[in-house]
Amino acid sequence: MDTEQLRKWAEKYKVEKQIIEGFWYYINSFEKEEGEPFFDGNIDKSQLKLSLDSIGLFIGAWSKDSYNQYEYDYIISYLSVIHNEDELGTYKMRFNLNDGEIVDDSFSSF
Repeated sequence: MDTEQLRKWAEKYKVEKQIIEGFWYYINSFEKEEGEPFFDGNIDKSQLKLSLDSIGLFIGAWSKDSYNQYEYDYIISYLSVIHNEDELGTYKMRFNLNDGEIVDDSFSSF
């Protein structure tokens, strides 16, 4: 798959829309379940800038003997989360390459 095919795949499965919606769901679910703000400090969520940075293709099972492997190839999209020019972290969303299904997501703070 070349980069143009990857771009078409991302457009077909609406990766940018899904990662932004997924980010807000992730944050709001955390706050509802934990009863506290997701971000420390004085962070106004309405001031967050979300930017889809990159999308990558990964081979999930290079070796049949690999302990940490997936049984499918996958795409990971990376969303930068910025507040007042400060990068707070990256939200990642993993998609199954075959059908575009969201498989996993996570947030890594800086």
